[in-house]
Amino acid sequence: MYKRRRILGTYLGVGLAAALLPGISAVADGPFWQTMLAGIVFLVVNQLIHTYPSAIRGAPAVMLLILAAIGVAQDTLVWLLVSWLSGQMDSGLHVDGFLTALLGGVVTRAVTLAVMALGPQPEPA
Repeated sequence: MYKRRRILGTYLGVGLAAALLPGISAVADGPFWQTMLAGIVFLVVNQLIHTYPSAIRGAPAVMLLILAAIGVAQDTLVWLLVSWLSGQMDSGLHVDGFLTALLGGVVTRAVTLAVMALGPQPEPA
């Protein structure tokens, strides 16, 4: 259940960043599919480099802040990767610059962590 909330939060974060930030735009027609492809890139990278807390409500605040900062940096780089891949394929989401990618990373990680905080938390191992 916790993993599903992380996946849902990632897709919602990517969609919200693409909808709210004027510097993130669809290269070709069909922004819904472009956002879905960007979400898949986020999920693959975030699964390979897992920087999420095991439980949000029970974690120390310092650890959450460290993981959030690392996650924002990671999501910023993923936004730049999505933009680069979009340029290579002539479809996808284009990011105007580093500041837009940074704001996109903040929105994506904040939404993902907020969705992960909802509902029951996983049992400690």
